Amino acid sequence: MANSTIHFQASLFPHYTDFLAHVTGQIRDSQCNLFLVYKGIQNTWIQDAWDYIEDNHEGRAVSSAWRENGLITPEDFRELHTYAGTTLDFNQGPYRGSKKDPDLFTLPTTCLFPCLAMESGWSEDLTEMENDVDMFDNYHVSGVVKVYKLDENGMPVHEGPDQVIFPKPADSQNQVIGVARGDIVGRTRFQDRNPFDTLEYPLDILREIATIALDRMGLVPA
Repeated sequence: MANSTIHFQASLFPHYTDFLAHVTGQIRDSQCNLFLVYKGIQNTWIQDAWDYIEDNHEGRAVSSAWRENGLITPEDFRELHTYAGTTLDFNQGPYRGSKKDPDLFTLPTTCLFPCLAMESGWSEDLTEMENDVDMFDNYHVSGVVKVYKLDENGMPVHEGPDQVIFPKPADSQNQVIGVARGDIVGRTRFQDRNPFDTLEYPLDILREIATIALDRMGLVPA
């Protein structure tokens, strides 16, 4: 996949909205590994644009899949708000006084803390990856999903076994993560629905998103 670097000057964008529209348009329409260089842009504009892109990238993939499959209603969907690049302050519970920046989390309007949080990472840092430049155009990535749920004391407990994302298992269509409806939208918000219903998220959807993201970085699934 070819690389392309394009430079732009701040004078092209009199307002933040002009800058944001340009960035998102370039990303949407790119047909290659695109590196955008913006010179003279305000730091706050860059951070705000980054937060916007993160929040709107794949943040609602989980709840969107549930809605499309009829597992949650439009009312449920509107209750779920997804955030990225946002700091959470813990003012109560076992982690009181702590701060956390999940890569992605879902926060219902009825809850003080996220009902669903996601963290992702590499087994080596960016510098090590860049040092493997000779391999970069054919860099195979493997990965697993680890699921943790809170016990009755509010402490995270690993729920196994780990589910392999790459290499893609032969029975990938059977891979799902199950979450109780009440844990997502609350137990009292919509009393006409069973809070113990299990909402399943097929990992093939996550695998599809990950494959697209890896391709944009010149990487391939193992």
